[in-house]
Amino acid sequence: MKFLHFPLKDIFPESPKMNNEPIDPLISALRQIFGFDSFRPNQKEIITAILHNQDVFAIMPTGGGKSLCYQFPAVILPGLCVVVSPLLSLMKDQVDAACESGIRAETLNSVSTKDDFIRISRLMEKNELDLLYISPERFNSESFIPWIKQGKIAFFAVDEAHCISQWGHHFRPDYLGLSRITKEFPNVPLAVFTATATTFVANDIEKQLKLRNPFRVRASFDRPNLFYEVKFKNDLSSQLVNFLKTRGGQSGIIYRGTRKKVEETASMLVKKGFKAKAYHAGLSDQIRMKVQEEFLKDEVPIIVATIAFGMGIDKSNVRFVVHGDLPKNIESYYQETGRAGRDGLPAHCLLLFGYQDIALLESFIDDLPEGKIKHAEERQLQEMIRFADTEQCRRKSILAYFEENYPNENCGNCDFCTKKAVREDATVDCQKALSAMARTGCRFGITHLIDILLGADTEKIKTFRHNLLKTWGIGKNRTKKFWRQLFNTMLSKDLIQWDKQCKFPVPLITDKGKKVLFGKEKVELVLRPDEKKSSSQVLLTDENIKDQLLFDRLRVLRKEIAQEKHIFPYNVFTDKSLQDMVRIKPKNMSEMQLVQGMGRSKIKAYGKLFLNAIIEFLGEKK
Repeated sequence: MKFLHFPLKDIFPESPKMNNEPIDPLISALRQIFGFDSFRPNQKEIITAILHNQDVFAIMPTGGGKSLCYQFPAVILPGLCVVVSPLLSLMKDQVDAACESGIRAETLNSVSTKDDFIRISRLMEKNELDLLYISPERFNSESFIPWIKQGKIAFFAVDEAHCISQWGHHFRPDYLGLSRITKEFPNVPLAVFTATATTFVANDIEKQLKLRNPFRVRASFDRPNLFYEVKFKNDLSSQLVNFLKTRGGQSGIIYRGTRKKVEETASMLVKKGFKAKAYHAGLSDQIRMKVQEEFLKDEVPIIVATIAFGMGIDKSNVRFVVHGDLPKNIESYYQETGRAGRDGLPAHCLLLFGYQDIALLESFIDDLPEGKIKHAEERQLQEMIRFADTEQCRRKSILAYFEENYPNENCGNCDFCTKKAVREDATVDCQKALSAMARTGCRFGITHLIDILLGADTEKIKTFRHNLLKTWGIGKNRTKKFWRQLFNTMLSKDLIQWDKQCKFPVPLITDKGKKVLFGKEKVELVLRPDEKKSSSQVLLTDENIKDQLLFDRLRVLRKEIAQEKHIFPYNVFTDKSLQDMVRIKPKNMSEMQLVQGMGRSKIKAYGKLFLNAIIEFLGEKK
């Protein structure tokens, strides 16, 4: 084991006993380097497999601690760990975070110079480099393999491995070249990591990378700190504003389906007084980089973006993710919501969707050529619709998609499990809606059909004389919001479907819908209360107001240090570490070492600064 820059006597104490039990040397090293007292689930087993020269294939959720699984053995083992990562911004962030923990890390990418190669080569020769982050494009360059073979390679790590599978949702052709690793380096272990993969995609990844009897880990996909909520979209602007008013300036991401929607939503939020910026592929590289940097530096708390944003984001304190449109599949939804709460603290995931979203996504799929990919997209969209209109625990539904059984009926942390959902026989209401469709020849959209049911006096209704229909006004006993939910439910239950021959979203009655219309089948609707108290609301007392003020003081100090060092604030300390400081309120350096995330390097760099800030604050508040 190397530990050239972490003295062995500090990592492995001469008297390794506590309560007469031997101290695990890996736990001791974990405390010294990263400041943690225990491993997260599966981390120790993965690290042990790498240390024993075995290939690893780990499917672990975002926030599950994948990076530590290769950073830790990179410090322990002699030689270099080469990490393949997909995005330049992600690599830079990971290098900064590793260096803050005292790990010797560098990156080679498309902007690296000849001098960078020379400098890194010298570090490798002197055994003064633990981690080297590269892009798949760099690995596939003609000169890279001959060059890297000059050094001693401890192992390879491939992050975001789902990019290698054409059945995954972020397929990147350059990842296919990574299949050469096991051939070119037959005696070097390969550790592969991904946050999302069904069994089918996982088998494809393992086949593509030619893994050799790997140690396999399929961790739970459960993110217990995430609150899942789904609402029907009626007035998106008002819904977003009302939601953000409860967030108190927290960092968050709002996803929209198109560039136009991104721009409109960002502009609306700015007019409403929120500090928000747009991010999408139509902006210049310079603007996108500036927006992303401002978000990472906590200068802009809210980003409104297409799905082009987020894959390279390692920001730990994202407290909410909102989807303003229905994602095309559960894998995308899971990965995007997974960008919230990476520090393990509570975070909120809100999905707002309507039947217009379904029609738009189906139109995209219709444009695809017939074949396996089109059929897979259709199946995945149906799974997404079922989740959005599910009649059970959200967490249970997500985990079921990833073939994982959630053992409890109530997770206590989603909209279904924290509200009393009411089941209601909606057969008669469905018959009213289906009858309105039939009597208008199934030629009109849902908005117009709802106007008929409510007895609205619109020009369109008068033009087509739909006010003379028996169904005109038959649904006045219900609200517009109820009828929107009912049509969504009929879509998810396959009672109606979109007319694929029509340019506009017009529903048709299916064979299953006809059975309901003619009284041969019943329909049950789950009604949910409109609003809920924020899951983050707490009863304010003098003590927690004081704690919040101290937390804010430490955040300011963290930001000042980050600006001075040109790194991101969460690379100094995560919110979780700051909250631990607030909880412990250390009075000396010994107590400061009890803070989670306070490893050897950080205590040396920042321990006294934060300790003094805490002591000064507590003195002021006496």
